Amino acid sequence: MESNERTTFQKQKESLINDIALGLEQVINNINVLNKNLEGAIAIGKEFENVASLWKNFNSAIVTSASDEDLKDT
Repeated sequence: MESNERTTFQKQKESLINDIALGLEQVINNINVLNKNLEGAIAIGKEFENVASLWKNFNSAIVTSASDEDLKDT
């Protein structure tokens, strides 16, 4: 009976090891998908750097112009 229990234990052990291996594969695949999505988001963000720079310059010019007008009024 001990050998029968041992084989049952071995079967359960192998089954759990296989489940863990499959789970780790899924985690690795999901991490790879996340990495690709993050790379895409970063690439899109880099495309807007020029536009953001233009808006920053525009905002600085408006603020400077407004403060110059305030100085003239006083």
